[in-house]
Amino acid sequence: MMRKSITAVAFGAATLFAATAHAHSGHGAHDHHAHHHHGGGHEARTFPSPDAAPAPEGVSVNQCWIRALPNRLPAAAYFQIQNTGTKDVVLVGAQAEGFGKVMLHTHAESNGMATMVHVDEVVVPAGGGFEFAPRGHHVMLEQADFDLEIGSRRPITLWFEGEGLSAFTAQCDVRPPGTLQ
Repeated sequence: MMRKSITAVAFGAATLFAATAHAHSGHGAHDHHAHHHHGGGHEARTFPSPDAAPAPEGVSVNQCWIRALPNRLPAAAYFQIQNTGTKDVVLVGAQAEGFGKVMLHTHAESNGMATMVHVDEVVVPAGGGFEFAPRGHHVMLEQADFDLEIGSRRPITLWFEGEGLSAFTAQCDVRPPGTLQ
């Protein structure tokens, strides 16, 4: 019996990425709940099987979609997280089968250029929500070992910390490169 191992990038350190493959204009969303750092590298983190992890209490993920780019260029995933629970939850990572790197990012302006900034974690407040949207927070999906098919659906598992590690897997619609919503 073969076992699949899915790894994701831990968010203990962060790197500033120039948005060369994804030239975006506009200002990034500013949010006091997101924590990000410049410089450093990434440590690999292995998450358990999503099937073995409980769903985070009161958390739902809606309207998930992936902007596909041709030639297996890095793609980006967007969605809305709602937390109807009584405690804050912290998004600490993501994983998606078939991608070698899966990272939380946001956009920032630096010297008039849009750049992608790695995000360590995103706090979703109790009774609140957080939106991952174009020109703002997104999940980077890199090093695909397949071609994303427009019109298909792909699962992305989001990992949360609170009272232990929990997972929510969302089904995401794959949309064309020019899509902004």
